[in-house]
Order: sequence, then C-alpha cells, then structure tokens
Amino acid sequence: MADLIYSIERVFGNYLTNEQLYNIPEYQRGYKWSNQQINQLLDDINEFDTGGDDELFYCLQNITLVPFETENKLNVVDGQQRLTTISLILAYLKETERIKCKLHYAVRKPSNDFLQCVIANESGIINNIMESDDFDSFVSKSNKDYDYQDVYFMYCAIKTIDEWFKIKEKESNPLSRDLFKHKILKNVKVIINRIEGVAEQELFMNLNAGKVQLDGSDLVRAIMITRVAKQEMEEFDSSEVKDVVRLNERRIRIGWELDELNAWWSKENVLNYYSVFTNLNTGEKETIKFDEKKHPINLLYKIWAESFTDKEGKQLYIDLRLSYFETKNTNALDLYTSIILLHRTLKDWFEDRTIYHYLGFLFSQKHISFNTIWKEWNNEKNNRSQFICFLKNELQKCVFGKEPNGELEDTGIQFWLDKIKDYNSENPTNWYETPQLEKILLTLDIIEHSQEKEKGIPMPFLKPRYFKNHKEDKEHIYPGTPKDIKAISILTDPELSFSNYVARLNNGYADDKLIYWKFSTNDWESYSDEEKSNKLLSLKQEIHHKRPINSIGNLVLLHLSINRGFGNDYYQDKRMIVINNTENGEYVRSHTLKVFVKQTESNDLNDWTMVDITNNADMIHNKIKLFFNHKCNLESNE
Repeated sequence: MADLIYSIERVFGNYLTNEQLYNIPEYQRGYKWSNQQINQLLDDINEFDTGGDDELFYCLQNITLVPFETENKLNVVDGQQRLTTISLILAYLKETERIKCKLHYAVRKPSNDFLQCVIANESGIINNIMESDDFDSFVSKSNKDYDYQDVYFMYCAIKTIDEWFKIKEKESNPLSRDLFKHKILKNVKVIINRIEGVAEQELFMNLNAGKVQLDGSDLVRAIMITRVAKQEMEEFDSSEVKDVVRLNERRIRIGWELDELNAWWSKENVLNYYSVFTNLNTGEKETIKFDEKKHPINLLYKIWAESFTDKEGKQLYIDLRLSYFETKNTNALDLYTSIILLHRTLKDWFEDRTIYHYLGFLFSQKHISFNTIWKEWNNEKNNRSQFICFLKNELQKCVFGKEPNGELEDTGIQFWLDKIKDYNSENPTNWYETPQLEKILLTLDIIEHSQEKEKGIPMPFLKPRYFKNHKEDKEHIYPGTPKDIKAISILTDPELSFSNYVARLNNGYADDKLIYWKFSTNDWESYSDEEKSNKLLSLKQEIHHKRPINSIGNLVLLHLSINRGFGNDYYQDKRMIVINNTENGEYVRSHTLKVFVKQTESNDLNDWTMVDITNNADMIHNKIKLFFNHKCNLESNE
C-alpha cells in the first residue's frame, strides 16, 4: 500500500516517475482563485507552527488523479486550483527547477504558455508582473497573446503573492522566505487519491456536484494510516522487503479498524445517543468539515476533542479543527491510541444499562459537559461503582437543583418530596405549573429502565429521544374540565348534565351526598337559567377544589398524537386509547402505562379516583426517595 499523504516536495518530486506530469484535462474549468483564497492559504501556511519538526504537517484538500491510458500523464480530476496556486507560489520563490514541466494545461494553449513562462521566469516575467500597474498594461508591454481569463487570474495571483510577502517582510518579526519555502515543501502535504480504471469525466462531475466531498474523517484517517504504522516499528528500513510488507499490512489493519469504528458509529441509536454529548462544531474559518451525518466516526472525533481540558480544568477546545490532529498530537501513535481508548469506553458505556441511562438523561438535559465526565471517569481514585455514584449525584442536581450533602434529609430533595405528598394540605402544590414536574416524570423512566427486569419482564433500553420530552404533553389523568359539561347544554338537559357530573366527580369520596348539598328537584326547577349556570359553576369549583387535579399523582406525560385525541375524556376512555396504542407498538412511558393499567392499588379499573391520585403520588414519592436515598463515598479508598 502506497502512502496517502505526500509533501509538496514529493508531489513535485519522486511521486512523478518516468517524466510524468500533472495534466489539466480539457473538461476542467479555468484557473480562478480569488485574492482572498490565496491570502488565506498563505496565512494558514505561515501561521502553522512546526516547531522545526518536519513530521508535523498542514494538510491541504485532497487531489484526485487518474492515470492517462496512453501517455505518461496523470490527469487532475480534482485539485487543479490548488496545484496551480502552489506552482505559482513556488515559482515566485524561485523553485523553477523543482516545478518545471510538472504541470500542464491540455487545451488552453495561452494559459499553458503563460504558466510555463512564469514557472521558468522567462524574460523576467515575474518582475514584469510585479512592476506592472494593471493587467492591461502588462499585456500591452509583453506583446503576447495573454488576454485570456485564465491568464488574468494567474497574473492577479502573482500580484497577490508578491503583496503578501512584502507586507509580512515589513512586520516587526519579519518573514523569512527561506523558512517559508522550507515549510511549504516539507510541512505542507496533500492527500492523493489515485484512481485506476474509471471514467474520469463522470468522476469529475461527481466531485464537482458535491457527490464526493473531502471530509475531516478522510484526513484523520490518512494521518493515522500513514504515520502510526511507522511509529509502531521502532526500526524501519525501506530497503528491506520484510519491513515494507509489515508496514503495509499494519496500515491495512488500521484501515480495517477505522472502518469497524465507523460502522459502529453508523448505528442509528449510537449516533442519536451520543449526538448530545458534544457541543463542538467545525470552526467558522475551517474549510474541512467534520460532518457526522456523512461520516458518523466524526462524532467520535468531536467527543475526543471535547475531552481535553486546560491546566485549570476548563474545556480546551470550543470547535473542531484539523490542526488538533496535526499539531496537538505530535505523536500519531498516541493520537490513535487515545481515539481507540475513547471509542472502547464509549461503547462500554453504551452497553452498560445503568451508565447508559444516567448519562443519556444528563446530557439530554444539557446538565454536564463531556470533559467533566471524562475527567471523573479517569480519576484514579474512583472505581466503576463510584463513577456510577457520581452520576447519580449529578442526576439529583439536575432534577432538584441541589447538591447532595450527606443524608437525604440534609438535601434540597426533601423539600420536593414533601411537595409530592402535600395533596391534602390547604394549599397543595400546582404541579402542572411546576418546572420540576417534567424532570421527575422523566426520572421515573430512568429508574425503571435502569433495572434489568420489572416483575420478571426484561426492560428494554430507552431510545435516545426519550431522555427528554419528545413531543409530549402534560396530561391530567382525571380531566381538569370534564367533557360532558362542555358537550351537554345544562339548559337543554340540566338533570342529565348535573347527574353525570356529580356521579363522575364524586368518585372516591366517602360522603356521596357531599355533592348534592342543597339541591332538590323543586329547587332546581325554580332557578332561572342564569342561576342554574352559576350553581353548576360553583359546584364545579367546589369539587375541583376538593380533588387535587394538579397533584403530581394526577399528571403524566403523553405523546401529543395520543394526548390531543383525548380532549377531556374520562379515565376509562383514556385508558382504552393508551392500551390500544401500546398494543400497536406506540411507545408509552413506563410510569404512564402503569397509571392506565392500574398497577396502583385500586378496586376500580374504569375510574381514576381520589384514592388513585393519592396512591400514585405516594408511589412516586417512595420511588424517588428510595432511588436518591444513598451515601456516596467519592474519596479515595485508603
């Protein structure tokens, strides 16, 4: 297997054999790099810190080559602009012999003649360009047929290069042309994709239509394949066939390993689960993108970058750049090892039921950063159990906003536990309007699915989207406004409306006559329409005041596609809808399903009574208390 990454020195040197040259085929568009693009390239190369190490490199976008079938040419399918620009820079730096007769424009004779003239600096053409006021005056003075678009842009490129160097040489720390030349030859590299036996025009169209696009994962892969194997071999002799064979075999294995990693990260649940673990994006000025949708392994690289902290423990990187892989890890073997270790750890977490659910919830709620988690995981003082304990402590902070401090009674959680059970107080908590409601109901799912089995039934792993509210509404189990009061006119059929309303709302109270209070048939008939309306409104308010409609025991989360169809149905109607949806494969949260299949103590499967509300609230209270009632020793085990 040949190298994938080549220095500019090799691109214009021993990569070409038997007098080969790079040919710009007839279907390529003309040269058209802007001043901004040229300045950006020069700035990037100049700012790249090599520390005097020729092994460090700045990587340009790749070049795609297809060997010409009958002639000794390599057709440039992609990379024409970069090759031409680099040639112009080297020509300006007087590297004539290195690049002479190495780049050829196939059908644009004026363009090719001008380029070759610049490369050879015939008649001092570069000085003539630099001294000219504008392109028109240059063309007139040269007496050449140069009035072509390609030539114009090459002319502008030379002027831009000259201006850039003159500015840099006037700075307080002036640029050295010799050092810059050394850097561009030794430290600037490109990935060469050499493709045999393809229809190059079709390949060109695909490349330029964006069907084949350079990605950060391609470059990282090339860095590791080309450098890791050599670093693993303490002594490598290119003249020894055995060494070359071993090197190439190792490179192939590294390629396979990276393919296996990408295959694992391509799994939908893996990608969805870990996508919330990082906030990194590609830097604004970065031309190389790390797009995990196209190449899922990029998500691993983003998480890897986010794991780094500075001396103060703060996150080191705020975006993802190729330079992190090129410069921050001078040892490619260390880079490769750290990425493989991270992958194996993340795979381990994904397969561990407890860690999977704890972390999934924490990151979906945007409670914690990955570098904090990674630092805790790598804390030599902690074992796996202590790491899980740390996560549980973070769960408590996330849900209740208080940091655990010893016994349960000493923490802020007790405040919320008391509120869960205040349904009989004079001023019960309106949980419908309480921010903690959603997190507590989500936590009930975390508790359930963190267990291997529930009453002997294996519990599935939650899908990533259900670690947060996934298109779900807060739903009153017992309706806040029963539909029959809305649907039936109290003036048309007041007795039916009254009877239905009383029968349903009175459920669960010991005193059945509570509702009938002063009403009699004679009294009712004597009331005016307005009085009847007011009486029923008062009745509704009294009943709802006595029943804790907004208790946490009367609230669940339901997907809006189910919830919106409820209207203000009574419990038995809602129950049938939930059960039917569950049987049809719709996901219903564990706690919500328990409510509608009546796993709480109850004698009535068709009504949600006051007893059911209090039993459900008590159950939530006990589950939350039991789950968080723990002591964690996060100190070292000395």
